[in-house]
Parts: sequence; structure tokens; C-alpha cells
Amino acid sequence: MSEKRKFMRFDVAVEVEYMVPGNSAPIEGISVTRNLSREGMQITVNSKLVPGTELEIKLRIPEDVAPVYAKGDLVWVEKSEVKTESASGIKFTQMSPFDRNRILDHVYKEWVEQQIGQNTNAPRNK
Repeated sequence: MSEKRKFMRFDVAVEVEYMVPGNSAPIEGISVTRNLSREGMQITVNSKLVPGTELEIKLRIPEDVAPVYAKGDLVWVEKSEVKTESASGIKFTQMSPFDRNRILDHVYKEWVEQQIGQNTNAPRNK
């Protein structure tokens, strides 16, 4: 089965805080993105969460004091060997255009640095 994505995914680590709104006993956690795109991200979440769960999200851009705020829906969950955690796909449902540009600018710059680093280690033709 081939995946059909609208937007490129960037394998960049960004710190994420998430919370399930409206619960009497809050479910929240801190994670790091495994990848991120214009429409969503993959992170590891608390294993109690199920697809369809709405999340409030804060993405922390290094060297930027203001977090990026978003809301998202948990789209898929893949259980891991660690029973308290699950790899999960989250689709962004709300994010201001300003914040979307901030996070995408950061992710793109990180990705470019990764590509330059890979190219400097490659053998060169003389």
C-alpha cells in the first residue's frame, strides 16, 4: 500500500506538550516530534489515547520564547514495546497562519542543515 501525502514530511525533532481538554483528570504529556508536515506530525503519546481524541498542543521552537499553539486530532495509534507509550499521528485542526509559518520556517531550516551535513560527508568527484 502506498501513502498519498499532500505535503512533505520533515524528520525534525521539536519538543511538544499536549493535553486532552475537558477531562476531570487531565491527560497530558511531553514528547518530541518524529516528523512534521504542514498538516500534522508524528509523536509518542500516552497509551490511553485513542484515535479521534482532540489534543491541545504547544510546539517549542528552540531559541524562541513563544510556543506555537495548535489543536489537533489523533488520527492513528501504533502500540510500542513500551506499554505506556504509543507512536501516534496527529492532524492539525487549528493553528494560526502566523504560527504555522513559524514552525514550518524552523523545520525547513533544520531540514536544510541536515541535508548540508549529509552532503559534506559524501565523497566528491574530482
